[in-house]
Parts: sequence; structure tokens; C-alpha cells
Amino acid sequence: MTAEDFTNLHLQYLSTQAEGELPATIEHDFHNGRMVDHYFVTPSPNFWNDEAIRELEGVTGIMFLQQPDGAPWKILVNDTTMFKEVYFDFPEEEFRRMLANSNVILPGEPGFIPPVQA
Repeated sequence: MTAEDFTNLHLQYLSTQAEGELPATIEHDFHNGRMVDHYFVTPSPNFWNDEAIRELEGVTGIMFLQQPDGAPWKILVNDTTMFKEVYFDFPEEEFRRMLANSNVILPGEPGFIPPVQA
């Protein structure tokens, strides 16, 4: 998987899920600990055409999981049956490029500005 396989990443907070988007979480480390943030993401046609994804009954969500010691991130794709899962490696460079492509800065990282409630 590459950064181009995921577009339109944005926080779920004060957002509604648009057509074609899936719920996503990003579990990541920051200087004070570990955090889980909730997003919506639009998978690309390449994502949906992947053989492992096509074998699932359907997809309910995607998790981006940071691994220890600089190992590649893991992408966990959940099946609607809750009995199947698919994991992909996602190099740090691709993960960061995905964030940059959507102008996302993770909470707890320099430059993050919390959403303002209207």
C-alpha cells in the first residue's frame, strides 16, 4: 500500500461521513504516550482491487497502527463479519506522505491545532 491508496483523510470530530469514506483510526505514539484518533478516509480504486481486500465480505473500517522501534506501520482492514482481517505493511515515509497529502497533523505532534467547536 502507498499514500495514494488513501485520500481525503480528515478528523471525524464535527464531520459527517461522506459517500465513499470509511471510518479509520490512527494509533500513534507522541511525546506523552500513545493516542488513538478517529478519522474518515477514502480508499482508492487500487485499494479496493487488492486481492486480499476483494476476499473480504466487506470493509467496516481501517486502522493505521504505529509499530515500535521504527518498524513499518501496519494497516489493519476489518471485515464486516468481524472474523476476517487483512494486514499490510505501510512504511513511515508513505504514512507521512498520506498525512501531508490531506494536510493532516496528528494530535500531540508539533503544529497540531485542535478543532474549534462552533
